[in-house]
Amino acid sequence: MPGTLRVKVVEARNLPVMDRSAETTDAFVEIHFGGESYKTDICPKSLSPRWNSEWFVFEAEDHELQDECLQLRIMDYDIYSANDSIGRVYFDVNPLVEAAHRKITDIKDDRPAATWTHSADMIGWLPIYDTLNGHRGELRIEVQLELFADTNKLRESSCGVQVFVAGRVPPGQRLIEVHGLVHDLLTAGDPEYQWLDKIRTPRATNEARQALLRRLSSELTRKIGRKVLEMGANAVLGYRQCVDVEGEASDMLVVRAIGTAVTLVDETQTTVNRAPSPSSPNKAAHH
Repeated sequence: MPGTLRVKVVEARNLPVMDRSAETTDAFVEIHFGGESYKTDICPKSLSPRWNSEWFVFEAEDHELQDECLQLRIMDYDIYSANDSIGRVYFDVNPLVEAAHRKITDIKDDRPAATWTHSADMIGWLPIYDTLNGHRGELRIEVQLELFADTNKLRESSCGVQVFVAGRVPPGQRLIEVHGLVHDLLTAGDPEYQWLDKIRTPRATNEARQALLRRLSSELTRKIGRKVLEMGANAVLGYRQCVDVEGEASDMLVVRAIGTAVTLVDETQTTVNRAPSPSSPNKAAHH
């Protein structure tokens, strides 16, 4: 597997009171990534629970790490009724993917490429948010990503492509070539028009739509990055995304993206090797 994601749930603070009679909360956390799920132990009667859990491990391809969002759902345990949702935390893995990828590309030794690995990590407090009640406290987690060098030329990731919202060349970079516009779109059914449970609740549809939009946004950025690589570029300037509700019954979500594919190089670098494009497989430029 090109990537191993490890997650540890450390503690939470400022949780709301879920048990009014005892003025407390029996919290636990569900951890979701891709199709896998884990959960922590229950920390009884505390608004500042501390789990310091084991490491929960997810194996994934690098394009899955780019598309999927790590979701942590904070729950209140109930003995005689369904568990109550306190809120969710969404963590974008992409910054860790890019950090680990940069470290791999900086490796300069005689080891076989397939053995190159590098890691990136994060530890900190993240806000817990509920789509109906707003801010519900904070959750402290540790996330580690180990990325393996991928020598597969048919890989679907866009690792290494820099995406900039600004239309100007960023400080410290030099523009080598403008390759042209790049654009794409993705569509999906709007969860607002789907029955997600037996009793359709605003929270269920809100959370489903939120998760879907996050995934579509990440997947579309990756697809744009793949097109950039195919053009022989390494960055996007002036990147824009927009979301529209379309369809005969306004039941489709359409996410569009556009930007300008360019080749950038560090100002301190005097030579740039562009990614080969289909039209010129051995294309390289020297400055």
